[in-house]
Amino acid sequence: VMSMYALLRSSRTPPSEEQIEESLAGNLCRCTGYRPIIDAFRVFAKTDDSLYTSSSSESLLEGEFICPSTGKPCSCGSKAVNGDDNAKENESCGNKYKPVSYSEADGSSYNEKELIFPPELLLRKLRPLNLSGFGGLKWYRPLSLQHVLDLKSRYPFAKLVVGNTEIGIEMKLKRIQYQVLISVAHIPELNALSVNDDGLEIGAAVRLTDLVQVFEKVVTERATHETSSCKAFLEQIKWFAGKQIRNVASVGGNICTASPISDLNPLWMAAGAKFRIVDGKGTVRTTLAEDFFLGYRKVDLASGEILLSIFLPWNRPFEYVKEFKQAHRRDDDIAIV
Repeated sequence: VMSMYALLRSSRTPPSEEQIEESLAGNLCRCTGYRPIIDAFRVFAKTDDSLYTSSSSESLLEGEFICPSTGKPCSCGSKAVNGDDNAKENESCGNKYKPVSYSEADGSSYNEKELIFPPELLLRKLRPLNLSGFGGLKWYRPLSLQHVLDLKSRYPFAKLVVGNTEIGIEMKLKRIQYQVLISVAHIPELNALSVNDDGLEIGAAVRLTDLVQVFEKVVTERATHETSSCKAFLEQIKWFAGKQIRNVASVGGNICTASPISDLNPLWMAAGAKFRIVDGKGTVRTTLAEDFFLGYRKVDLASGEILLSIFLPWNRPFEYVKEFKQAHRRDDDIAIV
Protein backbone atom coordinates (compact mmCIF):
# COMPACT_ATOMS: atom_id res chain seq x y z
CA VAL A 1 0.00 0.00 0.00
CA MET A 2 2.81 2.43 0.86
CA SER A 3 4.65 1.70 -2.40
CA MET A 4 1.48 2.24 -4.42
CA TYR A 5 0.69 5.44 -2.51
CA ALA A 6 4.21 6.75 -3.14
CA LEU A 7 3.91 5.97 -6.86
CA LEU A 8 0.57 7.78 -7.17
CA ARG A 9 1.80 10.79 -5.21
CA SER A 10 4.99 11.17 -7.26
CA SER A 11 3.46 10.61 -10.72
CA ARG A 12 2.34 13.53 -12.85
CA THR A 13 0.05 11.25 -14.87
CA PRO A 14 -1.69 7.97 -14.03
CA PRO A 15 1.02 5.27 -13.90
CA SER A 16 1.16 2.51 -16.49
CA GLU A 17 0.55 -1.13 -15.56
CA GLU A 18 4.28 -1.75 -16.07
CA GLN A 19 5.19 1.07 -13.64
CA ILE A 20 2.76 -0.30 -11.05
CA GLU A 21 4.26 -3.77 -11.30
CA GLU A 22 7.79 -2.36 -11.14
CA SER A 23 7.06 -0.27 -8.02
CA LEU A 24 5.83 -3.36 -6.19
CA ALA A 25 8.66 -5.66 -7.30
CA GLY A 26 10.97 -4.65 -4.46
CA ASN A 27 8.85 -5.57 -1.47
CA LEU A 28 6.33 -8.26 -2.40
CA CYS A 29 7.02 -11.96 -2.17
CA ARG A 30 5.89 -14.10 -5.07
CA CYS A 31 3.91 -16.64 -3.04
CA THR A 32 0.44 -15.96 -1.66
CA GLY A 33 -1.39 -12.84 -2.69
CA TYR A 34 0.98 -11.38 -5.26
CA ARG A 35 -1.25 -11.70 -8.34
CA PRO A 36 -4.47 -10.45 -6.66
CA ILE A 37 -2.59 -7.41 -5.30
CA ILE A 38 -1.21 -6.59 -8.77
CA ASP A 39 -4.67 -7.06 -10.29
CA ALA A 40 -6.28 -4.83 -7.64
CA PHE A 41 -3.80 -2.01 -8.18
CA ARG A 42 -4.14 -2.16 -11.98
CA VAL A 43 -7.27 0.00 -11.70
CA PHE A 44 -4.99 3.00 -11.06
CA ALA A 45 -3.51 2.64 -14.55
CA LYS A 46 -7.00 3.25 -16.05
CA THR A 47 -6.05 1.40 -19.22
CA ASP A 48 -9.23 -0.63 -19.63
CA ASP A 49 -11.49 2.02 -21.14
CA SER A 50 -14.48 -0.30 -21.23
CA LEU A 51 -14.60 -0.13 -17.42
CA TYR A 52 -15.14 3.62 -17.63
CA THR A 53 -17.28 3.96 -20.77
CA SER A 54 -19.27 0.73 -20.92
CA SER A 55 -22.99 0.97 -20.21
CA SER A 56 -23.11 -2.62 -19.02
CA SER A 57 -25.44 -3.48 -16.14
CA GLU A 58 -22.41 -4.03 -13.89
CA SER A 59 -21.27 -0.43 -14.28
CA LEU A 60 -24.69 1.17 -13.93
CA LEU A 61 -26.79 1.05 -10.82
CA GLU A 62 -30.24 2.50 -11.43
CA GLY A 63 -28.87 4.78 -14.12
CA GLU A 64 -25.83 5.89 -12.12
CA PHE A 65 -22.28 5.20 -13.23
CA ILE A 66 -20.17 3.38 -10.64
CA CYS A 67 -16.51 4.41 -10.82
CA PRO A 68 -14.18 1.38 -10.82
CA SER A 69 -11.55 3.43 -8.95
CA THR A 70 -13.66 4.54 -6.00
CA GLY A 71 -16.62 2.14 -6.14
CA LYS A 72 -18.93 5.15 -5.77
CA PRO A 73 -21.33 6.87 -8.21
CA CYS A 74 -19.58 9.50 -10.32
CA SER A 75 -19.60 11.16 -13.72
CA CYS A 76 -16.24 10.02 -15.07
CA GLY A 77 -17.98 7.55 -17.40
CA SER A 78 -19.59 8.42 -20.72
CA LYS A 79 -23.00 8.79 -19.06
CA ALA A 80 -22.70 11.91 -16.92
CA VAL A 81 -24.86 12.14 -13.85
CA ASN A 82 -27.85 14.41 -14.55
CA GLY A 83 -29.28 17.06 -12.28
CA ASP A 84 -27.63 19.64 -10.09
CA ASP A 85 -28.51 17.97 -6.79
CA ASN A 86 -27.12 14.65 -7.94
CA ALA A 87 -24.03 16.34 -9.34
CA LYS A 88 -23.15 17.73 -5.93
CA GLU A 89 -23.93 14.49 -4.17
CA ASN A 90 -22.20 12.28 -6.72
CA GLU A 91 -19.28 14.57 -7.32
CA SER A 92 -17.12 13.49 -10.24
CA CYS A 93 -14.13 11.55 -9.01
CA GLY A 94 -12.16 13.49 -11.60
CA ASN A 95 -12.99 16.73 -9.78
CA LYS A 96 -12.72 15.43 -6.25
CA TYR A 97 -9.32 13.78 -6.63
CA LYS A 98 -7.39 16.33 -8.65
CA PRO A 99 -3.76 15.42 -9.34
CA VAL A 100 -1.53 17.68 -7.30
CA SER A 101 1.96 18.87 -8.05
CA TYR A 102 4.45 16.67 -6.30
CA SER A 103 6.77 19.66 -5.88
CA GLU A 104 4.24 21.68 -3.86
CA ALA A 105 5.88 22.73 -0.61
CA ASP A 106 3.13 24.70 1.12
CA GLY A 107 0.40 22.08 0.94
CA SER A 108 -2.29 24.60 -0.01
CA SER A 109 -3.42 22.69 -3.09
CA TYR A 110 -3.62 19.29 -1.45
CA ASN A 111 -7.08 17.85 -0.90
CA GLU A 112 -8.01 16.06 2.28
CA LYS A 113 -4.83 17.20 4.04
CA GLU A 114 -2.39 14.83 2.37
CA LEU A 115 0.96 14.80 4.16
CA ILE A 116 3.83 16.56 2.41
CA PHE A 117 7.56 16.53 2.95
CA PRO A 118 8.22 19.03 5.80
CA PRO A 119 9.12 22.38 4.17
CA GLU A 120 11.43 23.28 7.08
CA LEU A 121 13.57 20.26 6.15
CA LEU A 122 13.65 21.32 2.49
CA LEU A 123 14.76 24.82 3.48
CA ARG A 124 17.16 23.71 6.21
CA LYS A 125 20.80 24.52 5.59
CA LEU A 126 22.90 21.38 5.53
CA ARG A 127 25.86 21.13 7.85
CA PRO A 128 28.55 18.49 8.35
CA LEU A 129 27.68 15.79 10.85
CA ASN A 130 29.90 13.79 13.18
CA LEU A 131 28.09 11.10 15.15
CA SER A 132 29.41 8.47 17.55
CA GLY A 133 27.76 5.09 17.94
CA PHE A 134 27.92 1.86 19.87
CA GLY A 135 31.31 0.16 20.20
CA GLY A 136 33.33 3.19 19.06
CA LEU A 137 31.58 3.49 15.68
CA LYS A 138 32.02 6.90 14.03
CA TRP A 139 29.70 8.27 11.34
CA TYR A 140 30.69 11.36 9.31
CA ARG A 141 28.54 13.33 6.88
CA PRO A 142 30.90 15.80 5.11
CA LEU A 143 29.64 18.33 2.56
CA SER A 144 32.78 18.94 0.49
CA LEU A 145 35.04 16.66 -1.53
CA GLN A 146 38.13 17.94 0.28
CA HIS A 147 36.59 17.04 3.64
CA VAL A 148 35.96 13.50 2.36
CA LEU A 149 39.58 13.19 1.20
CA ASP A 150 40.86 14.53 4.54
CA LEU A 151 38.75 11.97 6.42
CA LYS A 152 39.97 9.20 4.11
CA SER A 153 43.57 10.22 4.82
CA ARG A 154 42.86 10.16 8.57
CA TYR A 155 40.92 6.87 8.41
CA PRO A 156 42.35 4.89 5.44
CA PHE A 157 40.05 1.90 6.05
CA ALA A 158 36.85 3.95 6.44
CA LYS A 159 33.90 2.81 4.32
CA LEU A 160 32.09 5.29 2.07
CA VAL A 161 28.30 5.07 2.20
CA VAL A 162 25.58 6.43 -0.08
CA GLY A 163 22.49 4.20 0.06
CA ASN A 164 23.88 1.73 2.63
CA THR A 165 22.39 -1.13 0.60
CA GLU A 166 25.60 -3.18 0.69
CA ILE A 167 27.36 -2.11 3.89
CA GLY A 168 24.08 -2.26 5.83
CA ILE A 169 23.71 -5.92 4.87
CA GLU A 170 27.34 -6.68 5.74
CA MET A 171 27.03 -5.11 9.20
CA LYS A 172 23.57 -6.45 10.03
CA LEU A 173 23.59 -9.92 8.51
CA LYS A 174 27.27 -10.81 8.10
CA ARG A 175 28.23 -9.20 11.44
CA ILE A 176 31.16 -7.32 9.84
CA GLN A 177 32.30 -4.44 12.04
CA TYR A 178 33.37 -1.15 10.44
CA GLN A 179 34.65 1.48 12.86
CA VAL A 180 34.34 4.52 10.56
CA LEU A 181 31.59 5.24 8.01
CA ILE A 182 31.60 8.31 5.76
CA SER A 183 28.37 9.33 4.05
CA VAL A 184 29.19 10.94 0.68
CA ALA A 185 25.58 11.41 -0.45
CA HIS A 186 25.76 15.23 -0.28
CA ILE A 187 29.04 15.88 -2.11
CA PRO A 188 28.27 18.05 -5.20
CA GLU A 189 31.16 16.70 -7.32
CA LEU A 190 30.07 13.10 -6.69
CA ASN A 191 26.46 13.87 -7.65
CA ALA A 192 27.28 15.65 -10.93
CA LEU A 193 25.82 14.28 -14.16
CA SER A 194 26.82 15.96 -17.43
CA VAL A 195 26.13 15.19 -21.08
CA ASN A 196 29.22 16.09 -23.18
CA ASP A 197 30.13 15.92 -26.86
CA ASP A 198 32.25 12.80 -26.34
CA GLY A 199 30.13 10.98 -23.73
CA LEU A 200 28.48 11.01 -20.31
CA GLU A 201 30.26 12.03 -17.11
CA ILE A 202 28.57 10.32 -14.15
CA GLY A 203 29.41 11.18 -10.52
CA ALA A 204 30.14 8.19 -8.31
CA ALA A 205 27.30 9.01 -5.86
CA VAL A 206 24.61 9.37 -8.55
CA ARG A 207 21.60 7.18 -7.72
CA LEU A 208 20.67 4.47 -10.20
CA THR A 209 17.17 5.96 -10.62
CA ASP A 210 18.70 9.33 -11.65
CA LEU A 211 21.07 7.55 -14.03
CA VAL A 212 18.11 5.81 -15.71
CA GLN A 213 16.38 9.17 -16.27
CA VAL A 214 19.48 10.61 -17.97
CA PHE A 215 19.90 7.48 -20.13
CA GLU A 216 16.26 7.73 -21.24
CA LYS A 217 16.74 11.40 -22.10
CA VAL A 218 19.89 10.95 -24.20
CA VAL A 219 18.41 7.94 -26.03
CA THR A 220 15.63 10.18 -27.36
CA GLU A 221 17.84 13.21 -28.06
CA ARG A 222 21.04 11.81 -29.61
CA ALA A 223 21.82 9.85 -32.76
CA THR A 224 20.72 6.22 -32.53
CA HIS A 225 24.19 4.71 -33.01
CA GLU A 226 25.70 6.82 -30.19
CA THR A 227 23.46 5.42 -27.45
CA SER A 228 23.81 1.66 -27.92
CA SER A 229 25.55 1.42 -24.52
CA CYS A 230 22.84 3.53 -22.85
CA LYS A 231 20.11 1.21 -24.17
CA ALA A 232 22.00 -1.82 -22.86
CA PHE A 233 22.30 -0.20 -19.42
CA LEU A 234 18.60 0.69 -19.40
CA GLU A 235 17.64 -2.91 -20.13
CA GLN A 236 20.06 -4.26 -17.51
CA ILE A 237 19.08 -1.81 -14.76
CA LYS A 238 15.45 -2.86 -15.25
CA TRP A 239 16.38 -6.17 -13.59
CA PHE A 240 18.77 -4.63 -11.06
CA ALA A 241 17.40 -5.21 -7.52
CA GLY A 242 14.08 -3.40 -6.97
CA LYS A 243 12.81 0.15 -7.37
CA GLN A 244 13.34 0.94 -3.68
CA ILE A 245 17.00 -0.12 -3.84
CA ARG A 246 17.63 1.77 -7.11
CA ASN A 247 16.23 4.95 -5.53
CA VAL A 248 19.05 5.05 -2.97
CA ALA A 249 21.89 2.88 -4.33
CA SER A 250 24.73 4.66 -6.12
CA VAL A 251 26.64 3.86 -9.29
CA GLY A 252 30.01 4.09 -7.53
CA GLY A 253 28.94 1.87 -4.66
CA ASN A 254 28.06 -0.93 -7.05
CA ILE A 255 31.36 -0.51 -8.91
CA CYS A 256 33.58 -0.43 -5.81
CA THR A 257 31.86 -3.41 -4.20
CA ALA A 258 33.35 -5.30 -7.19
CA SER A 259 31.05 -8.24 -6.66
CA PRO A 260 31.25 -10.94 -9.34
CA ILE A 261 27.44 -10.99 -9.44
CA SER A 262 27.26 -7.28 -10.36
CA ASP A 263 24.81 -6.65 -13.21
CA LEU A 264 26.54 -3.45 -14.33
CA ASN A 265 30.31 -3.98 -14.04
CA PRO A 266 30.55 -6.28 -17.09
CA LEU A 267 28.71 -3.58 -19.06
CA TRP A 268 31.07 -0.80 -17.95
CA MET A 269 33.94 -2.94 -19.22
CA ALA A 270 32.22 -3.86 -22.50
CA ALA A 271 31.23 -0.23 -23.17
CA GLY A 272 34.83 1.00 -22.77
CA ALA A 273 34.04 3.17 -19.72
CA LYS A 274 36.80 5.00 -17.85
CA PHE A 275 36.90 5.59 -14.09
CA ARG A 276 38.30 8.83 -12.66
CA ILE A 277 39.98 8.38 -9.27
CA VAL A 278 41.09 11.16 -6.91
CA ASP A 279 43.56 11.03 -3.99
CA GLY A 280 44.06 13.13 -0.85
CA LYS A 281 46.13 15.75 -2.70
CA GLY A 282 43.43 16.24 -5.33
CA THR A 283 45.38 14.43 -8.04
CA VAL A 284 43.05 12.75 -10.52
CA ARG A 285 44.01 9.65 -12.50
CA THR A 286 41.99 7.73 -15.07
CA THR A 287 41.82 3.97 -15.54
CA LEU A 288 39.86 1.76 -17.93
CA ALA A 289 36.99 -0.16 -16.35
CA GLU A 290 38.52 -3.47 -17.45
CA ASP A 291 41.75 -2.65 -15.57
CA PHE A 292 39.98 -1.47 -12.40
CA PHE A 293 38.79 -4.89 -11.19
CA LEU A 294 41.72 -6.89 -9.81
CA GLY A 295 39.94 -9.90 -8.33
CA TYR A 296 37.11 -11.02 -6.06
CA ARG A 297 35.92 -7.76 -4.42
CA LYS A 298 39.32 -6.20 -5.10
CA VAL A 299 39.72 -2.94 -7.03
CA ASP A 300 42.51 -0.63 -8.13
CA LEU A 301 42.01 1.92 -5.33
CA ALA A 302 44.71 2.89 -2.82
CA SER A 303 43.62 3.43 0.80
CA GLY A 304 43.58 7.23 0.37
CA GLU A 305 41.79 7.25 -3.00
CA ILE A 306 38.09 7.40 -3.90
CA LEU A 307 36.17 6.90 -7.13
CA LEU A 308 35.22 10.38 -8.40
CA SER A 309 33.27 9.72 -11.59
CA ILE A 310 32.62 7.39 -14.50
CA PHE A 311 33.03 8.43 -18.14
CA LEU A 312 30.86 6.53 -20.63
CA PRO A 313 31.82 7.31 -24.26
CA TRP A 314 29.23 7.51 -27.03
CA ASN A 315 29.26 4.58 -29.43
CA ARG A 316 30.65 4.87 -32.94
CA PRO A 317 28.66 3.89 -36.06
CA PHE A 318 28.30 0.09 -36.39
CA GLU A 319 29.37 -0.38 -32.77
CA TYR A 320 26.80 -2.29 -30.70
CA VAL A 321 26.58 -3.09 -26.99
CA LYS A 322 24.15 -5.80 -25.88
CA GLU A 323 23.35 -6.89 -22.34
CA PHE A 324 22.33 -10.27 -20.98
CA LYS A 325 21.47 -11.45 -17.50
CA GLN A 326 20.35 -14.89 -16.41
CA ALA A 327 18.96 -15.34 -12.91
CA HIS A 328 16.70 -17.84 -11.19
CA ARG A 329 13.83 -15.35 -11.58
CA ARG A 330 13.37 -12.05 -13.40
CA ASP A 331 12.78 -9.62 -10.53
CA ASP A 332 15.06 -8.82 -7.64
CA ASP A 333 17.49 -11.70 -8.00
CA ILE A 334 21.25 -12.09 -8.39
CA ALA A 335 22.80 -13.05 -11.72
CA ILE A 336 24.07 -16.55 -12.36
CA VAL A 337 25.28 -15.52 -15.85
